[in-house]
Amino acid sequence: MKFSIFSLFISFALLYTFAVSAQEQRVKIEDFIIEHEGFEENEAGEITPINIKEINKKIRFFVEERYPEIVEYTRNIIWDSYKTFLSPSEIYHFHTFIAQVKVNDLDRLKYLEVIYNPFVKKVKGDFEWIAEDEEFYLVDEKEEKKDNAADLIELGISNQEQKPGLKNFVSEHQGFLDVMERKNLKDSEIVPVNVKEINKSIRTFVKSSYSNVEYTRNIIWDSYTSFISPFDKFHYHNFVAQVKVKDIKRLKYLEVFYNPKTEKVTSDFVWIESDKEFFRVKESEE
Repeated sequence: MKFSIFSLFISFALLYTFAVSAQEQRVKIEDFIIEHEGFEENEAGEITPINIKEINKKIRFFVEERYPEIVEYTRNIIWDSYKTFLSPSEIYHFHTFIAQVKVNDLDRLKYLEVIYNPFVKKVKGDFEWIAEDEEFYLVDEKEEKKDNAADLIELGISNQEQKPGLKNFVSEHQGFLDVMERKNLKDSEIVPVNVKEINKSIRTFVKSSYSNVEYTRNIIWDSYTSFISPFDKFHYHNFVAQVKVKDIKRLKYLEVFYNPKTEKVTSDFVWIESDKEFFRVKESEE
């Protein structure tokens, strides 16, 4: 299955719309910093988010309201992860929790994923109960969009030995604020604090990785994502490189990733000669 740079961005936008819906005011980068600074981390690396007791109460209430004919009660609630997303056009953050629930007429406890939005302080969930399988499943449409995403392990971003710390996430978000203040930029004009150095690394990467590219004309910062869980921590920037391909007049686009921890640039886009385009290629299920 092939994914172009344009279809990819549309999928990302649709995937995360639910995380920011119903927000009357725009969340701010300062909120991300406060959320990161509110985490408690012990010597074993175990992390607890801020206001965990209040969030758990909201989750229990949500489960009761969302699945009144299915769930008898919620036994345990486990914090799973926290994610931020920042771009010139979109900004949001959310926590993921796993609720261990007792389903009617079943002895074995089941697990249900829910999302908590710190900005609007509301809980949401898109999992549906499938009686035939006796399990909760994510609705097919959103599951498909997740399947279309990049493999961050293969890109050297997630599940790596070198993991950023909480201070690194705070520093990266603070960098955006510093640039905005120094250059008096609007929200739609934000860029990373070290964007010039990153752009140089991207040009070098493209030149060495794509032999059919003559030169890189423009580099556009697209977004920044951070992720924290008990098992993994990572963050990365997405950039779009506008390049001149040999023997083709029209400029082409490819997506690249920058890992602030390792300071490395990677990409999973490949040139498809038959289509004369760069695509993310993933194996289709047989």
